[in-house]
Amino acid sequence: MISTKQPPPAASHRQSAANHPALLCSGTAGAQSALHNFRVDRPRRLLLLKLDHRGDFLIGLPALEKLRATFPDSHITLVCGSWNTTIARDLGVADEIRTYDYFPENSQNWTGDAVEDVDRFREVCKGQFDIAVDLRVDEDTRPLLRHVDAALRCGIGSRTRHPYLDIVLPAEFEARELRPVDTDTVVLGPDAFHSRMPLRTAFFHETDFSVIAPHLIYGPYTCLPTGRLRAEFAFQLEAPILWPAKVRITIEVARTGGMDVVARKRLKRVPKSGVTLIEVEFANSDPTARYEFRVFVGGRPWRSRLRFFGVRVHLLEKEESGARFLPAELHIGEQLSLLVQLIAERVRPLYSPDLLNRIARRPDIRSPAPAGIPPSAKCIVVAPLSNSTVRDWPLDRYTNLIGMLLAKVECYVVLVGARDQSTSLNHICDQHDGEPRLVNLGGRIDWAELAGVVRRADLVIANNSGVAHLAAACGRPTLAIYSGSHQPQEWGPRGESVRTVTAAVPCSPCGYERLELCPHDHRCMKLIEPETIFRHAVTMLSPRPVETGGGLDLMLRS
Repeated sequence: MISTKQPPPAASHRQSAANHPALLCSGTAGAQSALHNFRVDRPRRLLLLKLDHRGDFLIGLPALEKLRATFPDSHITLVCGSWNTTIARDLGVADEIRTYDYFPENSQNWTGDAVEDVDRFREVCKGQFDIAVDLRVDEDTRPLLRHVDAALRCGIGSRTRHPYLDIVLPAEFEARELRPVDTDTVVLGPDAFHSRMPLRTAFFHETDFSVIAPHLIYGPYTCLPTGRLRAEFAFQLEAPILWPAKVRITIEVARTGGMDVVARKRLKRVPKSGVTLIEVEFANSDPTARYEFRVFVGGRPWRSRLRFFGVRVHLLEKEESGARFLPAELHIGEQLSLLVQLIAERVRPLYSPDLLNRIARRPDIRSPAPAGIPPSAKCIVVAPLSNSTVRDWPLDRYTNLIGMLLAKVECYVVLVGARDQSTSLNHICDQHDGEPRLVNLGGRIDWAELAGVVRRADLVIANNSGVAHLAAACGRPTLAIYSGSHQPQEWGPRGESVRTVTAAVPCSPCGYERLELCPHDHRCMKLIEPETIFRHAVTMLSPRPVETGGGLDLMLRS
């Protein structure tokens, strides 16, 4: 008996994660997983807000022309101030011009309040749009995007201030924001820093020396007063009274992207009990420079704990201010053009057909299975191993997942991996002894042949590995299982039919490359159950009419 009934979906809701939406799904035992779907349909209707004055409107013309060239077949609606209507029509950069006066025509009359109210804005922007873009660098008009019915809202700024934005160009190119130049003391709490210490609270970060990393504390990439400065780092070491706790601390002060180290200090032995202040002095002559403080800790003392309470920076001697020629990283028009480029990158197919053909450049590659897989059969390629143990979903989970696929889906499962991974792949096969639809190609094909195998697949399941990126680049449906070491919205495979699953854990991203460094027993991977991956796999195997043209139906065994 053939059934097309799919497993019921888990409870879920949408959240924004970086520049991609994340669907939080409830799993077993209360665990939550985050699903990232990287598919974006080609936009048909665009809404552009360009509400500023004449000069700023002209500055944004290259970005407007870039949008028109990027989306030549889309209907573009431009909303501008009434004084810019004529030039907007003459330039022909939009299919439709609408007017809304947020500012007065004369900027000297600006009081800080919108000239026309938000109800008028809603009326002007009525309709459904695929993309809405605020083409203004200053963020004062950004909240208007909340009142637009659009699948993607785009702008320049901070996601913290504008969480409703889907595509954000960070406003970090310009360093003219308010700086603590008029204060003699800058207080940087522990929450201002990136930390690899296992215990992190608002008041202190703490390590039990179980984590060994190049640096335990780094950040906060902040501007400081100009002049002679002294940074005080506060630590507390707790260790057994009669045990010689040999703990070394090295501190570096770096400027301009972390490449220019301006000060370094090493404390060969940290006193026990009480708060220890480590002082580092340096000079700052650039009000636009951003500073990073790095803390390296050496030693593995027995039953000891080290706490970090933050940093205080004192201005010892103020530098006399000269002429204020503050360097700008980018022109305003360049920032707007970069926003347009980011939108174009996000919504266009990532790989061209010609590139896909070059990646899988051997169309005559032999059938993935030695005995041959029927052309009409579903083929699922599984790559259970990567080159980093912290990125690997446990092998027993893969074994259970493969068992579920073979039992409930009419398919063949093909295992792939490098030669040194053959033992683990053989172990999976041993657990399904005698199953003719499980094929092990581990160590038997090279990278070029792997591209041909992947191109034959109806679905590829992998970890954070090269196989997942290869499958996405070959245009195949890809389901990647990500540990908490790296965020898929930063490092994930991208393509028209790509999904990633990661556990929603507070310790991610940790950046670890070795499993023995994890202080939480690989919780980020162990929380992902085989049933979760199976449910997503069945969904991705189900044909969509627009993609299959009435092709094969997914056959689930009853």
